Amino acid sequence: MRKILPLLLVLLAVIIKAQQYPLVVYNFSPVAVTKMKIKVTDPTTWTQDCHPIVSGETAGPMLPGTTVTYDLLNTSATKTPPINQWDAMSHYIGIPDAIYNVNAGATLPSALTSIINWQSIIIEFANGETIDLGRGCVQPGTPTFNSGPTPSGRTAATNTLLSPAQQIVTIF
Repeated sequence: MRKILPLLLVLLAVIIKAQQYPLVVYNFSPVAVTKMKIKVTDPTTWTQDCHPIVSGETAGPMLPGTTVTYDLLNTSATKTPPINQWDAMSHYIGIPDAIYNVNAGATLPSALTSIINWQSIIIEFANGETIDLGRGCVQPGTPTFNSGPTPSGRTAATNTLLSPAQQIVTIF
């Protein structure tokens, strides 16, 4: 029992820390978002290009006046719009690079999800315009970036993608 208790405590700590900060996207714009390309990284490894890097994109539109909350990478296929798979470049931390089809039941390992946080999001509209939000792979504390309004006047803002916290993206 004495040997099992420390192991259970470590497992509990990993589960609690594992990707605990959701990404919430509000589409208050009058147009649909056709695709969102989302990237998550380890924000503490900026000197090593923020590896690991996990990328995914939505498999459908986000309609005007809707909200989506991606609380975990492994449950992203159950959201609207879904993110059915994640492409992980993680060999730098000893986990083989892989594509995780979470729609088919694949699960990203907790050794990966426990150290990553939301980094950036590219929002694409039906007319081809895009907005790019997030933080670059730079020293923590560096301001977030925002590509600015689209020619047709669409804007987006994020509360912050600098530190571990719930990330909120609002599209107008």
